[in-house]
Amino acid sequence: MATSAPRWARAAARATYALLGLSLLATALCAYLYFHRDRPHPGHTERSGWAPLLLACCATALFAAAVVFKPYLLTVRRCALMATAATLIFAAGIGVTWQIVTHDRITDTIVGTPLLTQRDASAFLAKTLPGVALRQIPTGVFVQSSKFTSPEEVEISGYVWQRYGKDVPESSMGVVFPEATEGYDEVKEAYDTRSTDGRRLKGWHFKVTLRQDFNYKHYPLDKQNVWLRMWSRATFTNDVLVPDFAAYPPWEYGRIGLDQDTVTSGWNPYYTGWSFGMHEYTMTQGLTDWDKPFKSAPELYFNVGMEREWAGPMMGRLIQSFFISAVLFLALFVYTKDDSKNPRFGFSTWTAISFAVTLLLVIVVDQQQIRQIAGDTSLTYLEYLAISQYIVIMGIFANAILLGTDTNRRLLEWRDNMLATLLYWPVLVGLFFCFTVAVFAA
Repeated sequence: MATSAPRWARAAARATYALLGLSLLATALCAYLYFHRDRPHPGHTERSGWAPLLLACCATALFAAAVVFKPYLLTVRRCALMATAATLIFAAGIGVTWQIVTHDRITDTIVGTPLLTQRDASAFLAKTLPGVALRQIPTGVFVQSSKFTSPEEVEISGYVWQRYGKDVPESSMGVVFPEATEGYDEVKEAYDTRSTDGRRLKGWHFKVTLRQDFNYKHYPLDKQNVWLRMWSRATFTNDVLVPDFAAYPPWEYGRIGLDQDTVTSGWNPYYTGWSFGMHEYTMTQGLTDWDKPFKSAPELYFNVGMEREWAGPMMGRLIQSFFISAVLFLALFVYTKDDSKNPRFGFSTWTAISFAVTLLLVIVVDQQQIRQIAGDTSLTYLEYLAISQYIVIMGIFANAILLGTDTNRRLLEWRDNMLATLLYWPVLVGLFFCFTVAVFAA
């Protein structure tokens, strides 16, 4: 006759089924809210609100695994299966988050007001400078290469051109890149043609290094907006640069204005876009008196959305972190209070702490390398993997100290430190999963 389960085990089973039911309801509600959104948030290609659905799905999977494996019966096999399932569920959650983030074509990082047609440009100017007679100078850009030379600087090269009517003086011809770090860097005239009706087309080849403020919070899954800010040579006048839409196919957020063989050194351009940005000035560079207009002037931007080729830096860090974590995990098996085994393992509290500190230094050095890539900014996403390892190492410190004392701690000493061994991977991967959702859902 089969022995009935203890009362506490039956209570745990009922609680597990109840939690599974609640998580299923939460998943259904989150799925309804997510898939019934009319369209993605403006500036994104993926719907927002994915984080609650992902968390609900993970909770459902965890409780379903608990129903199947029954870890509350406290056998080593059942607990090990539950720990493995939890680790895989958290890892799958991380993978799903990466999939969502990498497929979200963000365009809301464009500087100022986006422009898709000449009508957009004219409407913006009419709204911001009503009643002002403006001389619009069509300006186009063709980018051939870009390279990040530091966390705050990017080098861009290509061609820029302008079309002029008969009334445009020589002093108004030309483009200035005000954010260039060294003067205006290299801007050389490439061509100068005139039509039979007196109109003129001038083009220049440029190579400029621009200092810009980039956000590396999501490194290495980050997307950056690199922009070319342009002035007319006749600043603080009625000259206004506008996009030369006539020189391009109908504009959309693609790779228009980029060389199809453009060299980007570890980055992949996925959109380009024109925009107007408004800037307030407290001077006129001496070109006009202060009582004249245009102290707040529209400036033309050519934006290039760049996504990092993340597989290399991500996989390299993950492989290194996996081996460090695996070595720490194997060290948990060394502990024993069996006097017959202890001479072979040579375990001591000080040995365990010294070993963990050694690996901690390796993680710190690795994190410093990430800081060099991202510069002195906020924490990057990949650094949260190091933080997860720091937390786990602190747990190993505490585990070694508690086990090294003479007091009797049956839970910790159960089957020679089996509890810490079972919790290691679920806690480590679970922490990184929580950090992943927190970083990308914010």
